[in-house]
Amino acid sequence: MKNGLVMISANKAWNLYSRKRLLSALQGAGWSVIAMADPDPNAGRIEKDFGIPFIDLPMKSDGTSLKEDGRLFFRYLSLYRKHRPQVVLHINNKPNISGSIAASVLGMPSISNITGLGVVAEKKGLTRTLVYTLYRLAFRSSKAFVFFQNGDDRRFFVGNRLVSAGKTGLLPGSGVNVEDYLPDPGFRPKEKGQAVTFLFNGRLLLTKGIGEYLRAAERVKALYPDTVFNILGEHDPANPLYIPQKVLQESVTSGSVRYLGMVADVRPSVGAADCVVLPSYYREGVPRALLEAAAMGKPLIVADSVGTREPVEAGINGFLTVPADTESLVKAMLGFIESGAAEKGQMGIESRRIAETRFNDTIIADSYVRKMAEIGVDREK
Repeated sequence: MKNGLVMISANKAWNLYSRKRLLSALQGAGWSVIAMADPDPNAGRIEKDFGIPFIDLPMKSDGTSLKEDGRLFFRYLSLYRKHRPQVVLHINNKPNISGSIAASVLGMPSISNITGLGVVAEKKGLTRTLVYTLYRLAFRSSKAFVFFQNGDDRRFFVGNRLVSAGKTGLLPGSGVNVEDYLPDPGFRPKEKGQAVTFLFNGRLLLTKGIGEYLRAAERVKALYPDTVFNILGEHDPANPLYIPQKVLQESVTSGSVRYLGMVADVRPSVGAADCVVLPSYYREGVPRALLEAAAMGKPLIVADSVGTREPVEAGINGFLTVPADTESLVKAMLGFIESGAAEKGQMGIESRRIAETRFNDTIIADSYVRKMAEIGVDREK
């Protein structure tokens, strides 16, 4: 039976295209789909690969302008009035707030996905009051439902009365397509003490632990000079939340690290790494970079912080470190270097197991399809 129209939005087209399994599952369940996001090259891929119409919905993910947020809300309101979807899906903070409030005004069922709190948990004073009020407005409708990517975030929202517990569910992160991200059968773990390659894959935000990574690289290379420390991800030198350009450049110039910039496909860089490191204390959902690395059979070193720790079983597929603690990070890196090849290889095998059994994106897609069937949308429209 045809289930009607669902409109799905995220802050960037990439965040929709990376959920290919979900888009396919929606279509397979009989839904017509319209995608909306701030456009990037993935917008065309959504239209080409899935035949899904894409609507440009400009927004600044980290923007704080009330005028721009108000414009985004009215854009959602206009689009939902025009297309009259049976259910709307929102991913990331801007769509979760503006889109869900618009859906509430129109009495439409909505499903939101909290992909991490980021700086929301750190807001103070009037800013925090405003943000909390907006979330309460977004999720007050009896037709609103909210997925969280880790239990800590769900407890935060419920504990601060931003959403009632009965309108929440838990997903294992954003999931990963374990068929797209595969271990390299030719990769061989290094023997104890052999030169290894570490990879930091993420935005170069200070709270992602990039500063600790740079400092740890310098200290580890003093003991094991052939160790390689690669960095992959977006850097915005004009944004004070990112590592200062001077600090990054000094580490690159000294030979401590190599900055690879941003790439369209991370798999070659991940595949070449012996271990993926993300010492983040940013209040992640569950970082996709870690799930992709786990699916490719890579041991992980992460901070024992919200979201980041989810795909790591300490001593099984990697190491947990003290957040914002360079000494702890150095100790974990040295522990990995000084592990034998068999131990490194087993950690990689366990990472792949965790990705397949706990974070497979089919789990996320199935959860959405089931929830959409449960919320009682009118399928005859």
